[in-house]
Amino acid sequence: MAKIGKSLSRLLGNDEDDAKRLQQRFARLEQRQLYLMNMLQRTMYAESGIASPEAFQTHAFSLHSKRGEDGLLLHVLKEIGAKSRTFVEIGIQDGRECNTANLALNFGWRGVMMEAGLEYAAAAKDYYSNARNVTVKQAFASRENINVLLDETGADRKPDVFSLDIDGNDYWVWDAMKDFEPRLAVVEYNYTLGPQRSATIAYEADFRYRSKFPRGYHGATLLALTRLAKRRGMALVGVSDFGHNAFFVRRDCLRGALREVTPSDVHPKVEERPGYAERFAAVAGLDWVEIE
Repeated sequence: MAKIGKSLSRLLGNDEDDAKRLQQRFARLEQRQLYLMNMLQRTMYAESGIASPEAFQTHAFSLHSKRGEDGLLLHVLKEIGAKSRTFVEIGIQDGRECNTANLALNFGWRGVMMEAGLEYAAAAKDYYSNARNVTVKQAFASRENINVLLDETGADRKPDVFSLDIDGNDYWVWDAMKDFEPRLAVVEYNYTLGPQRSATIAYEADFRYRSKFPRGYHGATLLALTRLAKRRGMALVGVSDFGHNAFFVRRDCLRGALREVTPSDVHPKVEERPGYAERFAAVAGLDWVEIE
């Protein structure tokens, strides 16, 4: 599969961005095959006692998400149930690969998707043009406008699922959302500073990822988001396998196989990843706000 992607990339010519995106798509297709095989074997041997019932990441698979979030979302929803079947997702790119697409397209859920990028938002609006259950809004979310955006789009302030991935002011935007009580929140975190640091980038209303800061300076650490979630009545129950998204469940919904975990329990071991030392050195001394 990966070889096919590279071959097609060469046929496209010299557009490196298109070639890179195509290779990424094929890599994700290959990963989806692995996810589906994993799901099949887990189903076949569900009653054997082989798999630990508390192994959160074993439930990962992707149909529309990028890194197994579809399976993890369904696993959590299986335990906590669905009330409103509504969602709010901020940061979807073109909407084809995002955390609530599967719920919208295959389960008929109703919700709001927001995307800052003009071209991405236009593509998402086209993709969901026949989906009357989905509202796509082009907007750059900030802590100043997020509540206005929720009102303008008619978003449910008590959705079953909330997803946030804006590569920037994630902490500040979530913190600013008033009277917003999702039962399950999926929020991207920044693993660069490790599990012990509780920090977020300094707030800039127009922050753009990698516009003037190096890669690795964005969002907030897992511990910072976990502390924010706790103040909002939510508990950390797991993370996606590569270290991108954290899953938080409202405390009154914790049940079944779901268990509260700490950032140290689930944070990926990133220190040995290629290029990590350089990435850490580039951002460690930048302006981070410590979160108590």
